[in-house]
This record gives sequence, structure tokens and C-alpha cells, in this order.
Amino acid sequence: MNKGNIVNSSGSACLALRTWIGTGVRKSTATSATGLAVAVMLFGPVQARELEEIVVTAERRAENLQDVPNAITALNETTIEQADIHDLTDIATRIPGLTFSPFSPGQNIVALRGASSNDDGAGTDNSVSVFVDDVYLGRVSNINPEMFDIERIEVLRGPQGTLYGKNTIGGAINIVSARPNIEALEGKVRVNVGNYARHDVSGLLSGPIGEGWAAKASFSYRKRDGWVENVYLDKKQKDDDVLALRGQLLYAGESFEALFSADFNRLDIEDMARTPIATGEPGDPAFWAANVPGSYADRCSGRGADCSAGPIDGYAEREAWGFSMKLNWRPAAGELISITAYRENEADWNMDSTGTPVSPLPPLFNQINDDIFDSTEQFTQELRWVSGLGETVDTIAGLWFLTENTDRTECFDNDVLPSDCTPTADNGATDWYRQVNETTSYAGFGQVDWRFADGWELTLGGRYSYDRKEIDNDAIAGDFVVINQTFSNSVSENWSAFTPKIALAYLPGENATIYGAVSWGFKSGGFAAAPQGIEFTEPLDQEEALNYEVGVKADFGDSFRLNAAVFYTEYQDLQIQTFGPLTAAAAFGTFQTFNAGDAEIFGAELEATWIVTDRLTLSGFYAYQDSEFGDTDIPGTAFPDQSGQDLIRAPEHKFNLNADYVQALANGGELAVTLSWRYTDDQRGELEPWAVQPEFDLFDARVSWTSSDDALEVAVWGRNLADEEYLSHLYTIASSVVAVHGDPRMYGATATYRF
Repeated sequence: MNKGNIVNSSGSACLALRTWIGTGVRKSTATSATGLAVAVMLFGPVQARELEEIVVTAERRAENLQDVPNAITALNETTIEQADIHDLTDIATRIPGLTFSPFSPGQNIVALRGASSNDDGAGTDNSVSVFVDDVYLGRVSNINPEMFDIERIEVLRGPQGTLYGKNTIGGAINIVSARPNIEALEGKVRVNVGNYARHDVSGLLSGPIGEGWAAKASFSYRKRDGWVENVYLDKKQKDDDVLALRGQLLYAGESFEALFSADFNRLDIEDMARTPIATGEPGDPAFWAANVPGSYADRCSGRGADCSAGPIDGYAEREAWGFSMKLNWRPAAGELISITAYRENEADWNMDSTGTPVSPLPPLFNQINDDIFDSTEQFTQELRWVSGLGETVDTIAGLWFLTENTDRTECFDNDVLPSDCTPTADNGATDWYRQVNETTSYAGFGQVDWRFADGWELTLGGRYSYDRKEIDNDAIAGDFVVINQTFSNSVSENWSAFTPKIALAYLPGENATIYGAVSWGFKSGGFAAAPQGIEFTEPLDQEEALNYEVGVKADFGDSFRLNAAVFYTEYQDLQIQTFGPLTAAAAFGTFQTFNAGDAEIFGAELEATWIVTDRLTLSGFYAYQDSEFGDTDIPGTAFPDQSGQDLIRAPEHKFNLNADYVQALANGGELAVTLSWRYTDDQRGELEPWAVQPEFDLFDARVSWTSSDDALEVAVWGRNLADEEYLSHLYTIASSVVAVHGDPRMYGATATYRF
């Protein structure tokens, strides 16, 4: 099959006319003649379309996505730009099994196939790993990079315990930036304007600078006013202000290649505008009347998500930067790759936790000021040897090393004035703690792909991982209730695991792959954030996962593609943090991170692309998840028995439908219309039975015009056009639910110029 870009085919203006006009009633010969003339003037010849070959590096080598025996979704540069994707919030509803819950910009919770981590302490890690140009992003505060100048995003679902770095028990998100153009000078400028005074600008310049050398510089700046009115502070919240820079230098010789990269990312925004809500009502008609604060309801009466009343003038600031060096030697026997990277990240945020002004109600409903400062330094080194034995065997072997130092301070205060979060002899109302953690990680890995018979391929792989963490805890108990003991100690522990993978693939032809795989995943243990007392500083056990999966990837002719996977995953010792009441009638809650016991999840994922006509393409996915905790008991909480309950952040149903219509113009330009419908089922947000995040669906549209030389594109767009109120995150405080709302209707226009 000839895959690749769209190619020209014969067509006529009459066919364009029939498609454009449809089956409307012919009014008169003169009218028809006029319509024909208009169509000839406006529309060009029909363009034939074929399925595109998607090249990914999910298995650490360039391969056709359809040949990889793994459940992978890839978003290319066109999709990223047209969907206005900037971070994980934007891709979560477009990927089967993926959810993203931003408690704050410094505490991003990613879940994939039921595996997630919501403890943001210095001594814990993520269950889903993010990589940018093969560099692991370790900290929860730095796991949501700005996505610009991106060639593609690959999301690998299920444990990736063989070829990827630490803690890929749920899956891996592989972000690949565009490389410098070594053949010709190119550039791009993109301007975006929209409601809420949105004004973005981004651009890049890339090209050769000498024999074998090329360079690239790119930037992205986004600015938008807040769409939530804080009626207590009389100011706007939930705004956007992000600056991102990237530079790359490439040397490409015959047998040696070197890529040097540096990037910088700054975020500076107002409060997240958290609000108390009524959701997942437990059955008592008086429940919400008693537990949703009257002071909030009075101030925001008759208003929706665009009204907040938190008394804290909160903010979030983050700076992240790093550099990497990727060296590639290609001797006759194979390929040796070295990736060296250093990264720093600083996150500082101070926000109200209840969204409620001072009131005469119990202390629960007074303001709670949460102030966090998180600083991380990370160094990683990876060596990979890629080779083959004849035409039947491909091998990968490598070593991986990480050292990470995190200094994290957090304090809780019920004072309306922000705290400076510093310890004092008399700490007053402030609960304060600090964690300084050092993580050292080693791994060795290898994988063999053996084509042992015509159409058959066997994959055998494995990885041995060793993690060691050393943490210093310091805590001061004020007259609050989160930290109830003043103490200081040092704790260390190590964890290790061997995670193999076995996969068998059958390729009945060049257009189909049928596979079955068994894979293991590992996430190291750690140390909980905000320990109430010294007894809560004991190390957590490591997580482990065993995944069984069968799948098929098939292209039917040049116009229909169907990828399907069915999986069953067993989790052991899932690490979960809750901020719930110790009793059902408690006036507040405490942080607890624990190994929740075993869990299992069964799921099915279906992805399809259908080129209906040369103008119309339909695509989308459907994902089903049936999850539950096993024999799980969580002592010291109001709802200790979670046995048989759904996993957190694991919606049962999820789908995405897209329609793309393209019409060529007589002058060589192009008109395009894109429609998208995204649905996410309801899901548990916390362990309490009333902490349920309701279902939601989003409708987007985009209309664009592209010039005949592809140099200029102008588009108008809208996101969440139905203006649906939905939640992007929720959590519990005692018997109350507090939420972060997703963006309302957004619309605007974009102009892109390429040269």
C-alpha cells in the first residue's frame, strides 16, 4: 500500500459542484449555470487522500505505529496545532484511558488505565512518566511541560517496564520536539487572539548554519485574563500567563550525530478559584444544606463556575529549565546512543483550599491557606546500544541512571493573610513541615525482537531497577490540625524489581498486526507528604503491576484503519493519598498516603480512522474501563473498607469523535472544517462516597483557510462551544467537596505564517 502524504488525482469542477450543492432542488437552468460558474471559480480539483504512515519511536527506534505490538496513540504536529494543545489538560480527553487532574500547577495528577499518584511530597513519584526528547521528568510539579514546537506526542498505555525509565507502571507520555532543519532555512510565526483578552504569539527559526550543522530557536508566549470573578477580593482569577523558550544545535555527520538542547519555561498565574460544590449526594436531603458553606452561597447566589469567594489572594509561580546532550554513533555493527540531561524546577504557590470566606460556621468553612515551595535538581544519564543480527533479529540494551534532589516546604494556616511559610519558635496557627529528599536510581535493560518465521515476531525484554531514597523530615505543629506533632527525623530505604515483557505478534500482511503481550511494571516506594507525626514517616511499599493484553492493528485498503486492544491489569500495593476525615463527622481532614492494597482493571480500547471521501475524514476512539479495589482496608479513615469500589480517576466510558472536511479552492488554496466531540464518564475523585466527578462532554469547532503556497493559514475556532460547566479536579475537606472547574466557552482566531 502506498502510504504517505495526500496526492493529486483527476477530478472535475462538476464533481466539486455536486458535492458542494448536494441534492437541492434545481430552480432554473440559469440558476444552475450560475452555480456551476461559481463552483468552477471557487473550487479546485478533488484531492485523493490515503491513510498516513505514522512513525513513532515508542520502542526506541523509528517504526510504523501499526507494526508496534503495544497500545499507543500518537498526535502529530497538525493535530497539536489545530486542537490548540498546550499541556496535558488538552490531551487527556483525546487519549483512551488518560485523565488529568490539576489540583494546582504544582500538583498535577495524571492517571492512565487506573494507575495514578496524587501525593506531591518530596519522597514520592508519579505512576505515569513523562519524557521530553527522551529525558525523564520526575517531579509532580514539573510533569506538565508547555507543548510548543512539537513534532508529535506518543502515549503508551499500560506498564512500560522494559525500555523506559523509572515508574512507568501506568504508562508513558513521550513528547518529541521538532529537530533543526539541516537542509533549508524555515520559519514560522503564529498569532492567536480570543475572548478573555487572550493574545498568544509563538515562532521558530530553523536551518543550516554550516557544513553538517543546523540550529533552531523557538518561543511561545500565552496570556489571557481570568474568567472567574472573585467577588470577595474583587479581582479576576483562573488566568493564563506562560512563557517557553527552546534552542537546539544539531551536528549530523555520516557516522556521528550530536543534538544539544536547552529550554526554559515560566508560569505566573492567579489563584485556581476553587469553589465548594454539591456533587455525588450521599442521600441525605439536608446534607448539602449543612455542608456547603452559606457564606459562599450567599456571595455567589445565582452564579455558576465563574464566581468564587475565597479570601486568599492566591498565586502560582513556576520556573523550569534544563539542557540535554544526545550523542549518536553509528558504526557498522549498530548504533550507540548517549543521552545526558540536567534539569531544575522551582514551584511556589499559595492558595485558599476551601474557596470560602470567613463565616460563623464551624472552622471547616473558614479559609485554609496552603503555601508550598518546591525546588528540584535532576541529573539523568542513559546509554543505549541498538543493533541487529541479520534481517531477523533486532536488539536494544542499555543502562540508566538518575539522581534527584528535592527540597519541599509546605504550611497550612487558617489566617486570611498569606503566610511566609517559615518556622518560628512559636509557630502560632501555622502547621509547617519541610522534606529534603535525595533519590538515586539505577537500571539495566534489554529487549530482543526475533522474526522466527514468516509473519511471526517474538519480543522478549526485561529491566532491573534499583531506587534508593534518603529523606529528612522536619515538622512544627501549630494550632491547626494537619500536622499534630513537632518532630525531626531522617529515614532511608531502597526498592528494586525485575520487570520483564513477553509479546508475540503475527503479521498476516503488510497492513495488519495481531499481538498478545504480558508485561510487568514497577514504581518505587517513597515517603508520604505532610506526615501528621513521626509514626507516619515510615516508607511506603513499592507498587507493582502485571498486564495482559491482546490487540489488533489493521488497515483496510487505503481508507480505513482500526486499532483495538483488550487488557487486564493487576495492581499490587497502589500508593494513594487522601485528605479526608478520620471520622464521618470530623470537622476537618488529614493527609494520609498509604498502600491501598490490590486492585484490578479490565478494559477495551478502540481507535479508528475512516477516509469517507476525498474531502471527509472521520476518526475517534472509545475506551471502556471496569476497575475495582481488592480486599482493601484503610485504617484511621471514615471509610476504611474500599473493597469492590472503583479505582480513583478511572471513568468507565470515554470517547472522542472527530470530523475533518477539506475543500480545495480553484486558486490552489484550501478550506477546512474540523468538528470534535469529547466525552468523559463520571469518576471517583477521592475515597469518600460523595466525591464523584460528574460526567461531561465538550464540543469544539474550527474553520480554516490556507493559501495556495501553504505559507499562510487563517482560522477561527471555538472550544467548549456548548459552554458546559464541568470539573477538571475535585477533592474533599471533611464532609465538603471542593472543585476546580474546567474552562468555559473559548473562541478566537489564529493566523500562522510559514516561510
